[in-house]
Amino acid sequence: MITSLLHEYADYDLWANERFVERLGRESDSVLDAHAPSSFPTLRRTLLHIRDAECAWACRIAGEPVRWPAEPSLEVVTLLAHSKRLRDLVHGMDGAALLSDRVYRDLKGNEHRSTVWRMLMHCFNHSTQHRGQIITQMRQLGLEGIPANDLIVHQRAQPRS
Repeated sequence: MITSLLHEYADYDLWANERFVERLGRESDSVLDAHAPSSFPTLRRTLLHIRDAECAWACRIAGEPVRWPAEPSLEVVTLLAHSKRLRDLVHGMDGAALLSDRVYRDLKGNEHRSTVWRMLMHCFNHSTQHRGQIITQMRQLGLEGIPANDLIVHQRAQPRS
């Protein structure tokens, strides 16, 4: 059960990120960099924070050194490669791997220990929180065509199992 649940969350995370990257990819740099305060001051910075965090959690789970930022590019489309890597990582894990522990360091260097499934749930929840902020930022900027990204919208589009 935990395996199928986390596979679904990984699929949903990529799907939702794809929707925002596609929509915001139609905007100019001046819109992506316009002041729209939330946790981060612009749409671009919010999307890149999601990218960097998803990369960091994938690195921790894979036992690799964390890269922050994930890469030097400031293009929002770069989020998708990191979301795909995270999804593929999750899909490559069985129940035992998802229940295993990892010791990792946060960005301040503090050591923590957690199960992989909890790390993933945090990562997916974190991305969802910031996508909600992107919606608010888009509204602040008067943008239209805000993508529906609720989990239920994703679930309804999937074949019934």
